Amino acid sequence: MTKYEVITGDIRKKIQNGTYAVSTKLPTEPEMCETYKVSRITVKKAIDQLVMEGLVIKKRGSGTFVKGLEDHKGQISTQLNGLYINKDKSTIQSDIVLFEVINAGKFIADKLNIEEDAFVYHLIRYRYDDKDWRVLDFVYMPIDLIPGLKRDILYHSIYSYIENNLGLRIQSAHRIIRAQRPDDFDKKWLGLKDTDPVLSIIQTGYLDNGVPFEYSEQHHIGDDFSYKTISIR
Repeated sequence: MTKYEVITGDIRKKIQNGTYAVSTKLPTEPEMCETYKVSRITVKKAIDQLVMEGLVIKKRGSGTFVKGLEDHKGQISTQLNGLYINKDKSTIQSDIVLFEVINAGKFIADKLNIEEDAFVYHLIRYRYDDKDWRVLDFVYMPIDLIPGLKRDILYHSIYSYIENNLGLRIQSAHRIIRAQRPDDFDKKWLGLKDTDPVLSIIQTGYLDNGVPFEYSEQHHIGDDFSYKTISIR
């Protein structure tokens, strides 16, 4: 591990175990330089990584603070629970549209921070329940990081497999939400017309060591989904 990764890992662990509680101000950059015996550039790189992971926030003129979100009883989506907000997950079923292993290529490689010729899982799932809720999942995951993913696992929670079977810890996700026209998959599986809206949610998921483990896109029927966020200054 590089020096900045060591610092990032140490601070991340202290946030997770409560040493640095929500809203706690982290030590200043000069203090961290002294503690870890590194340059200010290294400390800055470590803090920037934590900001990217959504664990801390910089306040101009005040310092760096541990982020926290008010509990809204499940209305705020977490990485572990995916984006199925207020759904009874025991009722969700899955059909496997596509499951293959491919080379990442430049675009996916950049998103997952891997080599272009590295192998990734490429899967498409149609997920639904008995109340006409429907969504399409388009997912890429690096094989080296998530080994042993089999077709039967795809009918259940991939996140549970990652945490319970592989012993990895899912930490955070960065998402982009946008409206778009339906593609051929949307028309077939979601029963949409050319003029129907699709809510596309693009996500990069990170493990607790800051390594991206997933790049995905979910397509929801445009008028059948709402998403609530909280912004913190």
